Amino acid sequence: MFSFLRQEDGNFLLYFHAMNGNPTPFDFSYAVRHTEIVCAPERLLDAFDQTVVDYTLLTQPMDDPSKTRIREGKLQTFPPRILLPGDLSLQELEGFGPQAQRYLDFLREHASRIRILRYSYRLRREAYSEHVVAEPLEGVRERLKAEFQAHVKSPYAALVVGVDEPWDVCLLHLFMRLVQASVPQAIQAFEEREKVSFRERMPKDARDEVERAFAAAEKDSALIKPLGRLLKEKGLFELYQDRFFALLP
Repeated sequence: MFSFLRQEDGNFLLYFHAMNGNPTPFDFSYAVRHTEIVCAPERLLDAFDQTVVDYTLLTQPMDDPSKTRIREGKLQTFPPRILLPGDLSLQELEGFGPQAQRYLDFLREHASRIRILRYSYRLRREAYSEHVVAEPLEGVRERLKAEFQAHVKSPYAALVVGVDEPWDVCLLHLFMRLVQASVPQAIQAFEEREKVSFRERMPKDARDEVERAFAAAEKDSALIKPLGRLLKEKGLFELYQDRFFALLP
């Protein structure tokens, strides 16, 4: 029913299209395809702390195309963990409607083909506001876009254009795009922290031996290969590979 995965520049992006006829406004794939992230947050999601995204969502009321509905609120994410394919079944939605749930179900079905971290998230209702202005959506979009570009409220502010129903799917899609963009940096941060932790757990004599070998190889390039053999024998090559390769001419 859907073509949904495409690899571009090493990243997996999600694409959706329906095969049979025109999608209805209540189809989550319709909401996803009609979601435009006009201004994305300047910063990626934090790998070790919670992140609060301040969203402004613009939609056109179904009964009056001459007006624009403006929803503002906060999308809160929590520190992620490495995701295993089956773990998406454990993810729960808080503050989202049934169409957003269907979208998440779709992602679960194809979890084995998506490399991702699991972020827990919720819509913060206490910070939510909604109002309608007597101005066409395109005009509001351009005006707010200019305001965002001139002085962004916060590095985690986002301006999104979507559909009036189901509007929460548009926010869930924003969340997924932010996660996709944040995954490479988050995985690198996890790996670096694990390396530091592993080094700290290494026996002192083994750590001292490796440090002596590095110091010797830095002075004599003929000792670089013996250093590589030492690291492999101790099962430490992956841990020190960046430092090792930096010694190569």
